[in-house]
Amino acid sequence: MNTAEFLTIAAAICPDKDAIVFEGKRYTFSQLNERVNRLGNALSDLGVEKGDRVAMLQVNTNQCLETYFAVARLGAIYVPLNYRAKGDELTYMLNSSEANTLLVGERYIDLANSIKSGLASVKNFISLDSRHAGMLYYEDMIKSSRADDIFTEIDDAETTILMYTAGTTGFPKGVMLSHNSFAIYVLENVSPADPESEEKNILTVPLYHVAGIQAMMAAIYGGRTLVIERQFDPKEWMRLVETEKVSRA
Repeated sequence: MNTAEFLTIAAAICPDKDAIVFEGKRYTFSQLNERVNRLGNALSDLGVEKGDRVAMLQVNTNQCLETYFAVARLGAIYVPLNYRAKGDELTYMLNSSEANTLLVGERYIDLANSIKSGLASVKNFISLDSRHAGMLYYEDMIKSSRADDIFTEIDDAETTILMYTAGTTGFPKGVMLSHNSFAIYVLENVSPADPESEEKNILTVPLYHVAGIQAMMAAIYGGRTLVIERQFDPKEWMRLVETEKVSRA
């Protein structure tokens, strides 16, 4: 099964249910689906095509989830970068993956600018949180794009994520993960979306780690509300669990 369909299915079953809660913002499955379509069409207009690599340098946010599904719908490959990596490691990962697009969170703007000259393949730089010179702004792209559905023929065995290892014995190694590798896990362990379900998940595991990606996909396919924390903070975690009535961590 193509993982891009997880959101499509959930949005059809429970369109008005909250899909994401993040720092005071709430998006229903219908709203999330529209934002993903708008982002996917905007990336397509930039020249992102099937098989291209799109990299993300950001802590956990709704943008990471939106970008993954937008990229997946295009048949492109999502490259989540370890936000703790140093400049030389990021340069290596971006060059070895041949990423042509890089999305950058606010706290990493200076770092991204410092390695720009050494990036051989990146043509599109996108700022996620505010406008910066030499970069497109994420929200501007979404607002100005179209919400048309995206249709790309994708085989289940094709790579959907290029995830890098920790690189404990050298530079990180890229691991190719297929749509099917995630779909098998999700379909075996998660019930399909149910508009009557009130289950809520909280996500604190980094979305550059396979456990974070699996948790995100499981929540979306299951039609669960996903409460996102940028990075784990015990007091904030407890507050979110209590106020949002989280049922699964």
